[in-house]
Amino acid sequence: MRLFTRLPDAELEVMKAIWEHETPVSTSQIKEYLEQARPWNISALQTLLNRLIARGFLSSEKHGKNRYYDVLIGQEEYLAQENRSFLRRVNGNSLTRMVASLYDSRSITDEDLEELAAFIEEKTGEGK
Repeated sequence: MRLFTRLPDAELEVMKAIWEHETPVSTSQIKEYLEQARPWNISALQTLLNRLIARGFLSSEKHGKNRYYDVLIGQEEYLAQENRSFLRRVNGNSLTRMVASLYDSRSITDEDLEELAAFIEEKTGEGK
């Protein structure tokens, strides 16, 4: 298992945009995707992309006037590590404690719990 650092929110936002595309993806494609939510300054975006390269999340190549980026750490791999870390740090590695806290704070509904129960049943084979 490869370990990597947790991404700050802005860098994670950029990575999510890249994960949504087939790679390699150009700077202009990334900017266009991100601007669906809010305006982006090209210089700030390039700074974030360079940080992601330095952190080992991306590689890049220049073709003509355009720079293209490839993913080195996939979304599933990143989310798996982040979720394990969150569960350990915040909930003492207890999934039950996390779900109970979400339920008690009304962050999830009875329907969410039913969906989770169906997922568990499917994955553990109890529904077979």
